[in-house]
Amino acid sequence: MRVRTALMTAAAFGFLATGPANAADGDTGSAGGYSFNSSTPLAGGAQRQLTVGDFPIWRITLKPGQRLDIKASVEVPGGYDPGPSPHYERLGVRIYDPTRRPLLCDGSSDGTKMIYRGHATALSGGTFTAECTVGTVDYKPIERAGTYYVQVGIGGATRTKGDTLPLTVSAGTGTGVTPRPAESWNPGTPAGAVPAEPKPAAATTPPAAATDTAPAAAAAATSTGLPPWAMPGALVGGAVAALALGAVRRRPGREAQQRLMPPPAPAPGTVPNGPPPYGAWQQPPSSGGPGGPPPSPF
Repeated sequence: MRVRTALMTAAAFGFLATGPANAADGDTGSAGGYSFNSSTPLAGGAQRQLTVGDFPIWRITLKPGQRLDIKASVEVPGGYDPGPSPHYERLGVRIYDPTRRPLLCDGSSDGTKMIYRGHATALSGGTFTAECTVGTVDYKPIERAGTYYVQVGIGGATRTKGDTLPLTVSAGTGTGVTPRPAESWNPGTPAGAVPAEPKPAAATTPPAAATDTAPAAAAAATSTGLPPWAMPGALVGGAVAALALGAVRRRPGREAQQRLMPPPAPAPGTVPNGPPPYGAWQQPPSSGGPGGPPPSPF
């Protein structure tokens, strides 16, 4: 067990000493990351093996009024062939501000260098260099302090994608254009005075009950020019009139009441015996004549 533990410890120390197995020989300084979050500091410069198709990123801190000069150079062997015409590649440099927005290079350079099959450097082998400078133009100064990012790579690769080429990146800072002081943000003011909102009038009397005649009474009072104090009286009078009219409409007349009431039951002994000619509920004629005895109830 002790022998096995000793061997494992030695192997671990050997791995830490030699570094990762895929680390390229010749990398010096900061090799650069492959995202903004994994970017590494660019302190003056860096050298590494660039895999065609990869775009490593470095970071550097700037202050307002500074300038930043970036040069990226790649060594190609003789007969470097990106592919038949019109295929070509571009070695490029791109700079991002602290908000990770890409910045345009100052001057006439766009930060790229074309590599194509018939180029003399590609035929004989040599160095291609792309440059980008920011902060030296009045209308594009470095205004924001913070972390800036530098990205380098070869784009448009088809046939050579995956090949490795020696890459050298150099960074220089200095005094640039002082940015103009920004004006304070003003959201603006109204063009004219804002009119005051009218205050609602205070109610002097409780509102009258809602009736069909209340709006008509109010309109009549307004049209006839009644004083303001007469308006509540007109509303109350209209309400009383409406209630009285409804009561009159709902109470039937005497004749209607009589028609609706059932006829009274006949008194005992007045029910006629036998069929008509007696009308319903009529008293039969006395059989004893005038002054005679009343008819028998049976």
